[in-house]
Amino acid sequence: MKRHRPTTDTDHHLQLQQKIIHYRSEIANYQNKLKILERELKKEILRNQYLQKKLHHIQTEHIEEYEKKIASLENQLLSYEVALEEEKAQFRKLKENLSLQENLHHSQPIIKLQSFFNYSFLLPETNEDELLLFGDFTLDNIGTEPLHDPMICIRIKPIHAGKLSGKMTTKPVKTEENFLLAEPSSQEWTFVHENWREIVKNNGEYWLKPVHHSLLAPSELLQFHHFEIRASKTTEESALVVEGYAYCKEFPKGIPSLNNIIVNW
Repeated sequence: MKRHRPTTDTDHHLQLQQKIIHYRSEIANYQNKLKILERELKKEILRNQYLQKKLHHIQTEHIEEYEKKIASLENQLLSYEVALEEEKAQFRKLKENLSLQENLHHSQPIIKLQSFFNYSFLLPETNEDELLLFGDFTLDNIGTEPLHDPMICIRIKPIHAGKLSGKMTTKPVKTEENFLLAEPSSQEWTFVHENWREIVKNNGEYWLKPVHHSLLAPSELLQFHHFEIRASKTTEESALVVEGYAYCKEFPKGIPSLNNIIVNW
């Protein structure tokens, strides 16, 4: 039978020393963890102070600038709403004119031509950027008789505020063979005058005629399709205006378009 050795005072003293060493080790470990947490807390306090200063700077230094931008955007929005209302009114007038034409007696010859713009624009991000206008200029024979030799004039005001580009060529088709080979749907345009550059420079006017269409039949549409105008703000005027005029052999003095393009800077 195994006997247990009685615990002596020496053994008890050793056990106490071991426990003391263990507790001191635990205390040291917790003290290290506490120091780490204290450092992290200081970092968070500094980070919070930095963010508060940054927020205070934004609120005090930039709020006026943002308010001005908001006011400017609100004014632009109001201007576009007014322009949209005008476009809707002109569209209603156009529909009324078409309805009147349909109700006229078809036995009576009617020679009538109208034109109008359909367009959209891309706003500049800054005052130094260009404004981009995209659109179509449409000629519509709303009469009962064909119209001969149609052409258009697009005028940009102020003269040097914008440049027109689109399906335009400086080399018009001259031979009957080339004309017959062209696709009927082709709506390429060419300049009416040989000195067209001088006319554009002096008057801001683009005189164009279709390459493959010398006759506009009743109810037929003819479009100067997908034109583009790049416009820059000038110190002379506060608005960009694009006017359109339709001409033909039957209306040599021209007819103004039903609507103009007006952009207020």
